[in-house]
Amino acid sequence: MKYQGIGKRGLAISILIMAAMCAASFLFAPSTRLSGESGICLPSPNLWDIVPIWSWGINTFLLGAIAAGLFFLNRYYNFIRSTEPVLSTMFLVLAASNPWNDTHLSAATIICAVNILCLAVLFSCYRKQNATQEIFIIATFLSIGSMCQYAFLPFIVPMVAGAIIMKAFRLKELCALLMGLIAPYWMGVGLGLIPLDSFTMPEISNLFTGFAATPDLLMLFLSVGIAGFIGLVLGFNNSIKLYAGNSRINALNMAISLTGVMSMICIIIDFTNMMAYLTTLFFTVAVQIANLCALWPIKREWLVGAVPALIYIILFLIMLFS
Repeated sequence: MKYQGIGKRGLAISILIMAAMCAASFLFAPSTRLSGESGICLPSPNLWDIVPIWSWGINTFLLGAIAAGLFFLNRYYNFIRSTEPVLSTMFLVLAASNPWNDTHLSAATIICAVNILCLAVLFSCYRKQNATQEIFIIATFLSIGSMCQYAFLPFIVPMVAGAIIMKAFRLKELCALLMGLIAPYWMGVGLGLIPLDSFTMPEISNLFTGFAATPDLLMLFLSVGIAGFIGLVLGFNNSIKLYAGNSRINALNMAISLTGVMSMICIIIDFTNMMAYLTTLFFTVAVQIANLCALWPIKREWLVGAVPALIYIILFLIMLFS
């Protein structure tokens, strides 16, 4: 049987699907946003005063930029042993499948972008004797993000675990981590940019209070459950091949998998703020699907991507028009 990959045509189709879903979300999705203030000392993204069409446009552009960044990140580090654009293709469809996160510049999109930036920095630390600068940068990114959305903070755990796996975390890196976490708050308060009275306990956003109807929530939970199941099953399946292969590639994928596991744990524990973790979860699931196509001899690769894509398009339509 002739090999049938996703190729440029599949990538072009996914771009059109993503654009269509984002446009439909802006035109037809309810304008209600999550209530609550999820920032530690700054307004959370759901409260930013941005003209709606600009907010939607920035969010849509950022999703496309993330997909492009993933393509080039893989070209540089080769953590997925394939030249097919499965990763970017799957990310575009999965990330755009939540109509509430598509309508405006959401915390989910920003957190995903920052996590991928942190992973890119982390990848450069593999077996590095002095990774203090890189760890400091990662901690600073997450610390600044936590000012406007506390959901950034849990991702410190997989970043540290990833650094340990890559044998790039020692006492001096721990000091750099702590300095990176403290420095943004220290400078913000010291320069008078952040008043002390702005520090408050975040008011948790609530999905159940006037945000989404029960049928929509059921579809949302189903969407999360399917993503978690796919990520878990494929993660274990792919780890068999990865563990037996190149140790560097295995370490890079472990760091991504740990980020996905943390996303799922946070969704379960902090489910009223689950929207913030969704796009990062979808990113890690897209990596697992791409690895499945790269590591195992699958002739009809396009079908592996088409099935989950179709499922999430259907879920998207139900959530949008129910």
